[in-house]
Amino acid sequence: MTKTLLRGGTVVPVDPAQAESRVCDVLVDNGVIAAMGPDIVVDPAACEVLDMNGRVLTPGFVDTHRHLWQSLFRYAGADWTIENYVRDMWGKLGPAYTAEDMYVALRIGLAEALDGGCTQIFDWNHNHLTPEHSDAAVAAHRDSGARSILGYGQSMTVLSEFLETGPGAGRTPPSEDLRRLRERYYPSDDQLTRLAMAARGGEVATEEVIAAEARQARDLGLRTSVHVGNANWAKVGPVEKQRSAAGLTSDTTWVHCNSLSDRELALIAESGGTVSVAPELELHMAIGPIAIRRLLALGISPSLSVDTCFNISGEMFSVMRAALSSVRGEVNAAAIASGSNPLSLPLSTRDVLRFATMEGARANGLLDRTGTLEVGKEADIVALNAKSANLAPVSYPTGSVVMGANPGNVELVMVRGRIVKRDFALVDTDLDALADRARHCHDRLLSRIGSRFAEGLLVARD
Repeated sequence: MTKTLLRGGTVVPVDPAQAESRVCDVLVDNGVIAAMGPDIVVDPAACEVLDMNGRVLTPGFVDTHRHLWQSLFRYAGADWTIENYVRDMWGKLGPAYTAEDMYVALRIGLAEALDGGCTQIFDWNHNHLTPEHSDAAVAAHRDSGARSILGYGQSMTVLSEFLETGPGAGRTPPSEDLRRLRERYYPSDDQLTRLAMAARGGEVATEEVIAAEARQARDLGLRTSVHVGNANWAKVGPVEKQRSAAGLTSDTTWVHCNSLSDRELALIAESGGTVSVAPELELHMAIGPIAIRRLLALGISPSLSVDTCFNISGEMFSVMRAALSSVRGEVNAAAIASGSNPLSLPLSTRDVLRFATMEGARANGLLDRTGTLEVGKEADIVALNAKSANLAPVSYPTGSVVMGANPGNVELVMVRGRIVKRDFALVDTDLDALADRARHCHDRLLSRIGSRFAEGLLVARD
């Protein structure tokens, strides 16, 4: 059937033109939301009708920056510093990946995302070691059922120049294989999977490299994502460097931004660019003070991201709570230090749900299609079972989603109208087989490099 009616759920549309929430039906026809309202009449012989009583419906969550290829070593770096990460992930693990490792890591990472209600993921993939690795990444995206963007970055062997040159001095020209991918796999931007540029940026590369990658993205009609504001690396002035080398464009998403100067944040705002923040990861790995309040002061509503699953959870509920806690904690501490009590909140649950849906779609260039629940948008929909002990009874639906829900509440997930999770289980994904395959790739890779994990650190095998 091409039609599905979601009957009687509590809908949180994240659409500024609609009420915060209401109980209504949602009719999905040929992948698009065709109608929303009470008591929609359909022919049950031609339309699947699903009872959504006791469920909260939201837009699918959007992650605008996730290094999916690192899912093969999930939580291995739970106690790593940023120095451990650069030395061991960039310098040792990444360069040893096979094309099969790439495929399996992306498949299990995308399965985790969908299972948690994340329907749209920007895969910031900086380990394209060979064309075969790139082909494997494309296949994993297509096989997953997710709405995804493959952000093409350079390989770990290129990025590991950083270990020798230090910040901002990488000189290896960008790979020309990006054009092959665009022409062979992504001839249209109407596909469920898309291609983008994951640029090295000023903290990693020279102005010559920045300019070359910007030309590639422009010539191929691709959006760009770039890391900036990473702790002390930001001292090179990456946004100023980008402006000097290639100019600043509105189709660029700036990731992190923690340690950028006020001037550089203002340049991003003036350019119309978007921002992706990863508050949970940034707090753990000393990227710098969370930039959310500074961004909002400049009129930039950020999107949210997991970043990497090698040390934090890959679900967006934790990311939303980290965003909320970091901002409220900062403001509350300042108020207490001044001898006063906070009388208002600097950030609401409604704000962070918008960051995790609508602003994510904007950053990915897909807000005209996704990010809110409204008639005419493609049906990326999550249904949370609110009859569970951690959510019942629901008083404030948005608050319940942000503060109480977890992947175990995700009962149904739709991507462009196709059900990819039903009755709390992923459809057409054999998780047992995928997990076994991931373990095989994990162990085989460690054997190849003569390493093992001991108490959370990568050490030489005995």
